[in-house]
Amino acid sequence: MFTLITFIKNYTLRNIKYKLFILYLLNVTDILFTILLLSTGLFLETNFLMTKALQSLSTSFILKIVLPAVLLLCLYIRMKKANETQLKQSNIIINIATSVYLIINFWHLICFLLLGLFTLS
Repeated sequence: MFTLITFIKNYTLRNIKYKLFILYLLNVTDILFTILLLSTGLFLETNFLMTKALQSLSTSFILKIVLPAVLLLCLYIRMKKANETQLKQSNIIINIATSVYLIINFWHLICFLLLGLFTLS
């Protein structure tokens, strides 16, 4: 039986491909949520590196959607030649990055909830 724990621990190339896709989706939802929250005028960007980039929609699109897609694709292509130790180490790093983006996206969802509560009162 396939479980979430099995998915997290598994570091086959096929499994890592899925994890990279999940990481990419979380990255995309991060920028979409950020733009939506900033458009309300009630939230500020806390990532000082993205503050300036968010002033231009095209720059945001390139930095958060195009560039990560290219980098993750290049990473996946290179990982096809990785040995078992490298795949295991990469799996750990990908799991950490995914966890960070899960926390960020969860925080965005809390902000949307707070926004909804604020607008109701």
